[in-house]
Order: sequence, then structure tokens, then C-alpha cells
Amino acid sequence: MSNTENINIIEENSSTLDKWSPKHGEETEKLLDKLFAKDRVSKQKVISETYDILKMCGDPTNKENKNTGLVLGYVQSGKTLSFTALAAMARDNNYRIVIIIAGIATNLIDQTYDRLLKDLSVNDSFVRRWTMLKNPGRKSLIKEKRIIKEELQKWEIPGTPDSDKKTLLITVMKQKNNLPNLISLLREINLVGAPTLIIDDEGDQASLNTRARQNANNQEQRRSTIYRELGALRNIFPHHTYVQYTATPQALLFINISDNLSPNFVQLLTPGEKYTGGQAFCKDNKYLIRTIPHEDIIRDDHDFDEIPDSLQEALCIFFLSVSIGRKLGDDKGNPKNRSMMIHPSQYRDGHDRYYDWVRTTKANWEKVMLDKDRVEYRLEIIQKYEKAYEDLKVSLSEIPSFETLIQDLPYSMKDTSIQILNSEYGSEVDWNSNYSTILIGGQAMNRGFTVEGLTVTYMPRPAGVGNADTIQQRGRFFGYKKDYLGHCRVYLDLQNKHLFESYVDHEEDVRRKLLSSKKLGQPLNEMKRRFLLDEMFSLTRNNVLSDPTERKSIGSKWDSLKVPHDSEKMIKTNRKVYDDFVKKFGAQFSEDKGDNDRTDDQRHYVVKISIKDLFKNLFNDFKFTNYEDLENMAIIREVIFKHKEKYPMEESFVYLMRKGKMRERSLNSKDHIKAYFQGRNNKGDRVVYPGDKSIKMKDSITIQLMNLDIKDTDYKNVISMAVWIPQKMAQSFISKGSDNEIS
Repeated sequence: MSNTENINIIEENSSTLDKWSPKHGEETEKLLDKLFAKDRVSKQKVISETYDILKMCGDPTNKENKNTGLVLGYVQSGKTLSFTALAAMARDNNYRIVIIIAGIATNLIDQTYDRLLKDLSVNDSFVRRWTMLKNPGRKSLIKEKRIIKEELQKWEIPGTPDSDKKTLLITVMKQKNNLPNLISLLREINLVGAPTLIIDDEGDQASLNTRARQNANNQEQRRSTIYRELGALRNIFPHHTYVQYTATPQALLFINISDNLSPNFVQLLTPGEKYTGGQAFCKDNKYLIRTIPHEDIIRDDHDFDEIPDSLQEALCIFFLSVSIGRKLGDDKGNPKNRSMMIHPSQYRDGHDRYYDWVRTTKANWEKVMLDKDRVEYRLEIIQKYEKAYEDLKVSLSEIPSFETLIQDLPYSMKDTSIQILNSEYGSEVDWNSNYSTILIGGQAMNRGFTVEGLTVTYMPRPAGVGNADTIQQRGRFFGYKKDYLGHCRVYLDLQNKHLFESYVDHEEDVRRKLLSSKKLGQPLNEMKRRFLLDEMFSLTRNNVLSDPTERKSIGSKWDSLKVPHDSEKMIKTNRKVYDDFVKKFGAQFSEDKGDNDRTDDQRHYVVKISIKDLFKNLFNDFKFTNYEDLENMAIIREVIFKHKEKYPMEESFVYLMRKGKMRERSLNSKDHIKAYFQGRNNKGDRVVYPGDKSIKMKDSITIQLMNLDIKDTDYKNVISMAVWIPQKMAQSFISKGSDNEIS
């Protein structure tokens, strides 16, 4: 197309796995022109990110290739668009087969197939560049085998016009019957010279070996069914790249790096400008998150029959927002659908109870609002809606009058559909028949399920075991909602509220470290897996992890160097850092006040400086070479760095223990400093010296610098360090426990 050459591709990283340069041609242009007709910036972003992904896939001109990649987006942020664009660009670069492994449920594969058909304009012109197959090998094996063979042969026949060379686009459900059907079909076809892209949508779900932990414990090599079938599928293709798309990469990053599904490259997706995710809901607009009281949640020890007040409040917000939407029409970013999601539990009897509550309440409210004679009850309902109206006024810049909305309210309620989604009632939603819909369900509304125009979420369900990836995938309330964010409300119990807020920090920590590793040109399988993770979370399901994980908590305790004498070079470097620091800030030091009877060994100097100066002039240059110290101080460094970025001028304190004069210490059997901190000293009932561990500012970063003479060794003038991180900065990190291949 004429404008193809005008788009400049900027390579983010020159040290990619292959040095080939993909092109974006007619299929990519057609797709993105359709989706971004007036938004050149978004179009350019998608092209650039898609180019970067495909460049890390195998060069289609090579005979053989085997790559595994990870594409990381946010929940509900546009991952389907990305892999659709990747398929289009693969087609532009002569990939002959694209396989989309599209979820574990029928509704998800149908959703993906229909969207690919529409977005790629498969049947919209006389020139057809795709042949689409869904769950092939299931009923018409002979016919589908013939189709695949014929389409692949066209690529080999000299003189075949490019327009007649079709790329096979195969969607298959991640299920124990459909995958073997596809495998048996493809095994009978010669796939040499057929470069293939395999895209695993929600790559961390069901794909991994659920026997990994059991294998590690029992020294076995057993494989779970889906994991085995995916391996068999990959082994058919001499040339393929397996690309895993997900918003929750925890399991993929923590499986053993020798695993076939461990990714060796990564691409981070940037959401569009109107995306609202964890940061928007849990950090920037906390008022959108509402607390479901403990007494409103059904538990084994607490059951009730009447609809909870918090659910009535959520329904009022929703119905009022629906009325506002009906009045706005197509203006003000009003979505074409409005929906409310009630997510009580995974159990079907709970769904029925909430369905009855909502249906009965809705029917009663409709009837009373239309009955002018029911004055007292009508007034009670109107008061509920007045409260909801005042709530929405806070977050909406423009809102019709309350009187106008009350007039429309019974009709908004009457036109709202209520539907249960689960294995008994099905998981299909007709978004075309009603503007407003209330959905009630559990697992069916988790991962991969798109809720059109989701406005109000009510989630009175327990966190369960608290797996980070599972909790986040329940966040269907994320998405492209900027235009109507003021209408949105999310009702969570206190535990889930805390977990969603904490996940934002974890998610950004993972993305930041992956991006840093990528920019450094570091292969993903060499990156240290260590991420911020609240202690209330588990990382992921343990059965897929063969390697144990380790927890490290920082905060409200001292961490000191165990081996400050690890090497002569380290001793020399840290001595210079110490001398330079004292020289720069020496005039600001003062004596730490204390009891007059303190000994010389119990008297210290202290200086108050900003965290920015502390990091720049002391902590950032201090060296740690012993493995245990390096691991520990690297985490502390990260905590200080992150806090420094937010609060650079916050106070911190540095103590020169014994005013910088030498203290004598000995070594234990592990070559670690023995009895590092001096203890408490009392004289009668009076505390003369509280002990080194009390020499700190409880609510501020505090560092003690100690000049050591190590007994029975030649180590003299060894500068050591102890660090106090206050509780307000406390963090918990999780890392791989025994993967020696990761440095």
C-alpha cells in the first residue's frame, strides 16, 4: 500500500535472537487502518511492538527454528489485538501457518475466532489471503488434511501469484481432545519449509506441567496432559516460534529455565491512552473501590437470607448509571453496553441466591417506582437513589438532574437483563438485545472473559489461597474505561481490596525488571527472578514449579554484612567510599547524645542527610561480593532506591560507630562476623547503653558504619555496614530458591 513506506520502525534493541528485519505489508496495514483510522500514534505503537515481537521470532527463510517467547500485557488491555497484528505481520513475512491456542472454554475460542474473522477482514474482498480452520481434525479429517496440503503446496509452485498464497489460520481450544486431533492431522503433512507461529493465548493457563513439583520431589519425569500435547504439537514443526500471551506471567517466569515453555525472549505491551488498570483504580482513584462489610459476606459461620445493604447500594449506582447512559446517548464516551458483574464464588448454589436477590429487588423497585400510591416504600427507595446520585456527582463532570433520572429509572431497570454464567446455565451473553445487563457467576467470568461496558463490580468472594496470578485475573473491571471511569465502582472485601492494591506494586516491579533486562540485551533466561510480592500473596500454583521459591522480608529489623572482608579489592573500595563520605559530610556530624557513663565504645557520631544523598554518596557505591551479602543488600538497595525515587528529600541517618575508631570483632566457623552488634549495658536500674540495635531512628532509614579490626587475621580497617529499614518501607520479595543457572 502507498503509505507503508512512511512508517518508520525503530528497533528497541539490536541484540535480538535473529538479525532479520520483518516488513509490515498489506495485511498489517489493512488491519490497523481499520482499527486506527484516525489514530496514527496508536497505530505506530502497535506496529513497533509487533515488529519487535516478530523480529525475535524465527526468520522464515531459515530451514529450522525453535523459539519460545513471552508477550506481557495488562488485564483487559488489548492482548488479542496484539496477537492479531502479529498474525497479520507474520502473513506479510511469508509465515505459512499461524495457530492460535485460544482458551479452555468454547465461548472463548468462539470469541477469538469471530474476532479474527472480523478484524482480519477474512471474507471482505475477492482476494482471500487466509484459510481459517477451527478445532480441525474433529469431524472432517480428510477434508481438512486436503485443504492444508493444497494451501501449503501453492507456496511451493513456481509462478503462483502472492495473492493466491494463503496463510493457514488455525484456532484450537486448549483441551485434551482438540489438541490431539490437530496433532494427528498435522503429523500426516510434510511441514518442512512451512514457517509457523504458535500463539498461546493465556499462556500461563493449563499449558504448564502440573506435575513439575511432584517430579522434582520424586525424581520423576511425568507430564500433565495439555503440557504433553503442546510439546507434541511443537515437535511436528521444523520451524516454529511459540509465543505466550498473558497478563500474569508469574508461573512462566518461575518454571525451570530448562522447561520447554520457559520463554527466552519477552515483549511488553503498552496499553492505549484510554486504558484503566490497577494503577487507575487502586492508586489514582481509590474512591472507586468500595468496601463490602464483613457482615455482608456469606461464610460457613455466617449465613443470611436477605439481600445485603452493600449489594443494594451497588445496584442503585448501576441502575442510576444506566439511566444516565440512556440520557447521554452516544455523547460523552458513553459505551454501547452497560453491565454489572456480581462475582460471589465458584459454586453454583451461590449464584442462584444472588440471582434471586437481584431479580426480586429489581422487580420490587420497578413496581414501587411506578406505583404512586406506595408513598412510604417509594420514598425509601428514592432516598437510596439520592445517596447514589450524590456519590456519582462527585466523579462525574456532567450529570442530568435527579428528577429526570428518577423518571427514567423504572424503565432502565425493566430493560436490564439478569443472567447467570456457569456450567449449568452456559457462558454466552447476547450483548445486542439489551443496553444493560447484570451478570452473576464465578469461574466463567474469570480469565479471558470480556464484559462489555462493565461499570459496577460486586465481588463478595474469598481470596482463596491468594495466588497472585489468580487474583489479578479476576480483575475484569480493568479495561478501556477512561471515558466513563467516573461511573465505575468496584465493591471488594477488605482482603481482596488489599490484594488488588498490592498487586499493582508487584505488577509494575515485574514489568520494570523485565524491561530493564530487555534494554540491557540480557537473554531472558539469564535474568534473576526476584520480584516484590506482598506476604499475603502466594506467587502461583505450586504444582507447576519444580524449583522452590524463597521469601525475603525487609523492614523493622537490622541487616548487617556477614563478610565485609570478602576480598582485598572490596575492602579497599569500601574504605574509599567511607573516607569520601566522611570528608563530604564530616562538618555536619554531631555526637549522638547518651548517658554520661557510656564508654568510648558506646559513643558515636551521627549525621542527618536526604535519602538522595545517602544513596548517591554512600549506599550506591558500597560493594558487596559475598553471595549472601550480595543477595541481601541487593534487595535492600532496591527498597531504598524505590523510596528515594518517590521521596528524595526524606531524612535518613548515618552513624559512625565508636566515632569511626576501630572495633575488634572475631569470625565464626562460617567466616562470618561474630557478635556484630554490641549489647546492652545497665548500671543498677539505669540503662547506660541500650545496645547497638537501639542506635537508630525508628521511622527513618538508618545506616551504621563500623570500622573493624578482625581478630586473628590480617584484616584491619575493614568498613562494614548495618542497615535499618523502617516499617513504613517494609517490603517482601520472592525469588527462585535453587536455580543455579540464573545469575
